[in-house]
Amino acid sequence: MSFSFGLRDLLDPMKRLIMGVLLIALGIFCMIGKNWYQGMERSDCAVVEATFDDCKYHSDSDGGIDVNSVYLTFDDYGSDLDIHTSCAGDELIERLMDLKSGAKMKLLVHEKTKIIYELKVNGETWLDFDDARASIEKNNNIITIVGYIMLGLGVIFAISAIIPMFFVKGSRGE
Repeated sequence: MSFSFGLRDLLDPMKRLIMGVLLIALGIFCMIGKNWYQGMERSDCAVVEATFDDCKYHSDSDGGIDVNSVYLTFDDYGSDLDIHTSCAGDELIERLMDLKSGAKMKLLVHEKTKIIYELKVNGETWLDFDDARASIEKNNNIITIVGYIMLGLGVIFAISAIIPMFFVKGSRGE
């Protein structure tokens, strides 16, 4: 089963209305989602000292969108912790992949999201809190802009689908 949507489908008011509602929902989700990581302060994070076990990395490129998932496992800490994709640069990933199990880490972690905001390995800073926060906020600002665009397009699609429904009904003499 496959799903396809083309420009000809936009001529159908019902399909345009459905697309508009979907775009509005996605736009709202993008605008709400920005608050999950915005305005993070050091005091919002917990200091975690743990012994590194392994770094898991997954890269997926689908249709021009790169999604990199990086998370760390530890010998003496119960949860896996993530590095936000906007902070997962090539150099950091390479260093983490080369890191041997047993290295001591000091982390600043937002416990609700399990995101690492600062990473120190054997006293050396590999991910700085201020840099991580700035990268995440920049990423969230881009997502917010995309959300506003989707919301605007969704409203245009919905209105352009609803108005013809009323005029077609009125032009039949009803």
